[in-house]
Amino acid sequence: MAEAILSVVLDQLTSFIRNEVEQEVRLVVGVREELNNLHTHLTLIKAVLEDAEKKEIHDNAIKVWLVQLKDVMYDAEDVLDEWNTRILISANGPHVANRVRSYLLSLCACFKHVGVRHDIAHRIKGIREGLDVIARSKDQLGLVQSHGHKEAPQLTSSVVDVSEIFGRDQDKQEILSNHKIRHLTVDDVENPSIYEAKKLRTLLVGKKTRSVPSALHQLTCLRTLDLSYKYSNHDFEVLPSEVSRLLHLRYLDLSNNVNLKELPETVRSLVNLQTLKLKWCESLCKLPEGIGELSNLRHLEVERTNHLKYYPRGGIERLSQLRTLSKFVVSDGSSKGSVIGELGNLNFLKRSLSITGLRNVKSGNEAKEAQLQKKENISSLVLNFGYLDYGRDIGDVSSEEEIRRMEGVLENLEPHKESLEQLEIRNYVGSTLPTWMRMMSNITSLSLDYCPNLKVEPHYLFPPRLETLVLWRDVGVLSKSLMSLTHNNNLNLKTLYIIESPHSSLPQGLNQLTSLQELNFVDCPTLDFKPEELKPLTMLRELDIGGCSDRTREEDWSILTHIPTIEIEGIDIKRGRN
Repeated sequence: MAEAILSVVLDQLTSFIRNEVEQEVRLVVGVREELNNLHTHLTLIKAVLEDAEKKEIHDNAIKVWLVQLKDVMYDAEDVLDEWNTRILISANGPHVANRVRSYLLSLCACFKHVGVRHDIAHRIKGIREGLDVIARSKDQLGLVQSHGHKEAPQLTSSVVDVSEIFGRDQDKQEILSNHKIRHLTVDDVENPSIYEAKKLRTLLVGKKTRSVPSALHQLTCLRTLDLSYKYSNHDFEVLPSEVSRLLHLRYLDLSNNVNLKELPETVRSLVNLQTLKLKWCESLCKLPEGIGELSNLRHLEVERTNHLKYYPRGGIERLSQLRTLSKFVVSDGSSKGSVIGELGNLNFLKRSLSITGLRNVKSGNEAKEAQLQKKENISSLVLNFGYLDYGRDIGDVSSEEEIRRMEGVLENLEPHKESLEQLEIRNYVGSTLPTWMRMMSNITSLSLDYCPNLKVEPHYLFPPRLETLVLWRDVGVLSKSLMSLTHNNNLNLKTLYIIESPHSSLPQGLNQLTSLQELNFVDCPTLDFKPEELKPLTMLRELDIGGCSDRTREEDWSILTHIPTIEIEGIDIKRGRN
């Protein structure tokens, strides 16, 4: 819709005028006047857009007018975006100048050149003149201002999917060579015709490729680039360094490229990038040294990256606008690696946060520097003393002193008391749970994964609203006894998972958790128990046993007549009723 892109440009103009960004080109006479004229024209045109979009269905002239308007708006956004990008690059000058390739250096240097400023001013004037014609046409077309309030629409796109175009290859080439194509889905990113679509803003690659052509940098108007793959076994290992020339890029998705080990250092020049997705890049081992120069980054998604063990020192803490940071890695003590204090000022973070490598935090006082108590929008928190997203990973713990240090680290990672709803503690060798956990009034889910030395006092108070408990592998005393849970009079536990238990019998006290409604045993091959042991759980409505001993198949589970759903090794047990 024309209104969406017009609203974007209008917001950009308003910001430029308000902040007097035009002073960056103050040697060019008349720039302020051109900007104000643009703003006036856009405001008047926006007022008649609702009428135009109603009439275009039956009036081809208005339809053409809207297409022309969108073309001018896209050009306007490109110019304003380039202007702002040059300013951002100039602001990053001290960091950029020593490391980034000559292409970016030339942008920084030439922005101070009067000729470049004149070029931008001239392009702004050209856009304003084009808008003059469109503004006059609105009156000739009889478009009138709408008086009703209408919410601004979300920016949407019409994506051309070349893979679904049937016919001669020549037909596809003609479509690709259309310079007005803005959004495109392709199967073959190596098709040279793609790079003729110079105005392309969105490129979605539907199938995997073994390599990404360096010609990608020719698509200098790109805002969205999706190179994530989900359906085949081939993916690329190297992202070309030329990606640095995609200076308008906002969204880059590289997820599921399992052979991608690192990103080129040149990505630091993508100063407009807001979203970077690296999920399931299982070979990725580090983030670029210049990650901190992505000053507009809002979302960094790195789930399921088990080999990612290095974040550069001082990088993440510079990303003050981050809203999403799915995982933060405390590096292994290297002087160049990240430290937990870099989380201190990232108070806009929302939803989920996983912190790995906590065994490398040197003290409880250092842990405090993360300031988790100030992160009031984090609802799910994973505290992992190892690196693996899932699995046993405690490293070498050789002394009692190290164990006490880790207990101090955990105790000093106290989160915001009211926002936290889910908590996971992994690969923890301490013997105590944190005292703050009992005060987390809104935690409903707790997962403990490989905490072999855990000793829970009989009267330890768990979070009062706890509903789901997950016990992975060896969790110390809780693998053998759940009596501490039975002493929590107000506890209303509804769901219990016991996964990869090292023991052969049920934890003591399990049959006293009479509020349980769902009980799951997963991959516990040594576990052996009788159906009768679960009879006291009268509220139980679902029982699921999978990957356990062969003897579980031979038991008569039909005696548990009060449980509506019983699944044993994937088979739904049919029960007789009295």
